[in-house]
Amino acid sequence: MDKGDIIDRVSLSSDTVQSMDLESENHFEEQKSPISSGTNGGALREGSAPNLLSKDCVGLLVQYAAIGLIYGVLPSTTYPFLQNYFNVSGPQMITADTLLFLPWSFKCFYGILSDCVPLWGYRRRPWMVIGWIICLSMLIIMACMPAGDPYYTVSADRDIKPADYTPEIKARINSTAASQATKYVMLMCFAGVGYVLADVCADSIVVEFAQGEPLESRGKTQSAMYAVRTVFVITGQLLTGLCFNGEEYGGDFGFSLTFSQLMIILAVLLVPVIPMTWFFIKEETKPRVNFMLYIRELWELIQKRVVYQVILFTFFHSMLSQISYTASSPVQSYLVGFTPLNASINNILGTILFMVPSSWGQQWDWRWMVVFTGALVTVVDGVTAFVTIWDVVRSQWFWFGMPIAAQLPYGDSFVVSSFLVVELSGTGNEGVVYGLITMVSNLALPFATAMTLLIDQPFNLTTERIQTDDKSIRMDITYVVIIMYAMTVFSWIFLIFLPRQKEETQALLRTGGSSKMMGAITVAYLTFAFVWSVMTNIMAIFHSTSCLIIAGGSGC
Repeated sequence: MDKGDIIDRVSLSSDTVQSMDLESENHFEEQKSPISSGTNGGALREGSAPNLLSKDCVGLLVQYAAIGLIYGVLPSTTYPFLQNYFNVSGPQMITADTLLFLPWSFKCFYGILSDCVPLWGYRRRPWMVIGWIICLSMLIIMACMPAGDPYYTVSADRDIKPADYTPEIKARINSTAASQATKYVMLMCFAGVGYVLADVCADSIVVEFAQGEPLESRGKTQSAMYAVRTVFVITGQLLTGLCFNGEEYGGDFGFSLTFSQLMIILAVLLVPVIPMTWFFIKEETKPRVNFMLYIRELWELIQKRVVYQVILFTFFHSMLSQISYTASSPVQSYLVGFTPLNASINNILGTILFMVPSSWGQQWDWRWMVVFTGALVTVVDGVTAFVTIWDVVRSQWFWFGMPIAAQLPYGDSFVVSSFLVVELSGTGNEGVVYGLITMVSNLALPFATAMTLLIDQPFNLTTERIQTDDKSIRMDITYVVIIMYAMTVFSWIFLIFLPRQKEETQALLRTGGSSKMMGAITVAYLTFAFVWSVMTNIMAIFHSTSCLIIAGGSGC
């Protein structure tokens, strides 16, 4: 069967599908037909591509620059600061990474907030300012907190296996260091709450701009904004790599900054963003919307076949493909000897590769793009992982290939979700639709992390076993890596629910029908995933609850 016919054959039974009434007065349906004027090339609303360097738009570029800088720095600190400085366990490390991204799972709620609760008549700018104030406050708090001593008070002890520890070495190891990591993870998470709020509002404005673009060029404004963000993500990653490459962070520099000093730098750079947000973004005042009508229209949107299919694909594909293994960070630290600077360079190259689909993949077939990049990553990642685990080649330069290649499928998911939102959004609901679709992908990460903790728990992948590096731990790591690859391949099954491109998305939106039952099922599994993943990941970061099986422990 031709794959182009598959998605048209995936339908519900006749008693659950309601035909779409093209004459309906539903708000979303009316807004999704391209404007009738033949002069705008299939644009979804009146308007044209904005001049991004004008006074009315330059503040939007500043938003993406600031978001990119914070996004580049905070997640990049987890490896040198949490893994190498505090020596947290593998499960705690993967959970910490997830908690830093947890605020992205709230994007739908931020979208509802900005769409429905304008402040002084403005839906976006005041919430951006509030978001940046929250983020800045968290940075200042972290800047005022002393980090304490590292786990290895003598850096040379890092290269000694636990079985060879002398009483003198044991005495100088700071065994309580890992307990200090929790407060930093939570504060960085709260900082994320602020800058993600600003990001959602900025994305909503960009969606409005993108819908005024002709069909052939639609997505260029988004790509330009994400290019700016990417440049500053790279800047933030490079800053972290240079500042956190001292011996206490597992690096080889004779100098480094403290975590507090890095937070001071970020805070100083963030201060001018707040006034620029208010004075250099043009926004028209709008009245408060009817919240109940808004929610009803959102519910009607979720019932549409194209929407619940896209959500189903995004969630399950992202969840399965993002299942990893808890030993990844300890392997990188103790078996590979990956320095923070090289980790940052690796992140930079990965970020550049992440943007390949966004810059050149606007017209690619989305299904084949996902399969091709997923298969490529599995091959590259597999070769790198297995030769490292079994000590065939252990070189931090050889290790570069694995995390870099892993960015390609993330770039695919980002491109697909971003461009789909433009096709599905109506006037006045840009924030919540963007938040809903992209939230689903972000929600899949903590759920995938929770599944990773449960899958890996029986294998007992402790840092001490990895440092010992015997045959038993190599076999156990091999098993979990194979499981990870199997989940990635299995995730491709859900491609039948993904439209091939923009035109197919629009056609399915017009003719695909709707189902209350599927809408209810969609809301139910997303709600369960949200509550369960947040609960289990928060449990895993605290010492008193990290031992629970549901949090990835071996039982309390």
